[in-house]
Amino acid sequence: MLKIAQEKDLDAVSQFCEGDLSGTKILCYCLAYGFERDFFSCWLNIVGDEIKVVVAKFYDTVTVKIKDSCEAEEIRRFCDMLGYSEILCSESCCETLGYIASKTKKAYVFRGNAGEYTADNLGEEYYKQLYNLISEAIPGSFRADRDSYLSWLSDFTFRKQRGLARSMGISENGILHSCVMTSSETEHSAIISGVVCKSTSRKTGLGKKTVLSAVRELECEGKSVYVIALNESAEGFYVHIGFELSERICFIN
Repeated sequence: MLKIAQEKDLDAVSQFCEGDLSGTKILCYCLAYGFERDFFSCWLNIVGDEIKVVVAKFYDTVTVKIKDSCEAEEIRRFCDMLGYSEILCSESCCETLGYIASKTKKAYVFRGNAGEYTADNLGEEYYKQLYNLISEAIPGSFRADRDSYLSWLSDFTFRKQRGLARSMGISENGILHSCVMTSSETEHSAIISGVVCKSTSRKTGLGKKTVLSAVRELECEGKSVYVIALNESAEGFYVHIGFELSERICFIN
């Protein structure tokens, strides 16, 4: 049986969610928005005093994290009842719940040496460029609505003010040439995304420099760094600069 999470559950949710990509995403939602938002809700499956499953819904995207065994049929029925455009979970979770993934992506965690690379933390004067650069290079990165930029900007700045997101990049004469964001951060983990170079700046080392600058900053704060590779080329890039395969992430439509 699942119950709606409340503020008093935050410490237990934090302990349960730390340590992988799905959990980092869920916990960041909880830290950012609390448990009483129209667009975000979180439910817990507790056996005895131990959390076994956390289900989070952010707008129409559901993220699930499972620990050990659970009442799989009940959890699946619950997710289906919620309705969703997409479910995100680990491959083992997908198999446990009996879903068939629409697509599977590899998630990596950084295990290398970030070196002494430096990039700039981006101020608000670069946000529109960052948004456009990512939108053009990675279609579907942001919610598609009439005011998508303003929606993203509002959410990003909200998270950034709470230390749950950041953006870094390399620019010249006011033009942004490379960028990286964290889409989710917690006390101990971070997920980087939006790794993009302008077409004219590719194969120059700027991408590597920007990513490793972000990794170095995050590691100095004691955070594990995760990323989802969007294609085989990205997989090779991340492995080359020091990431190791962590898990496979399933997307269910």
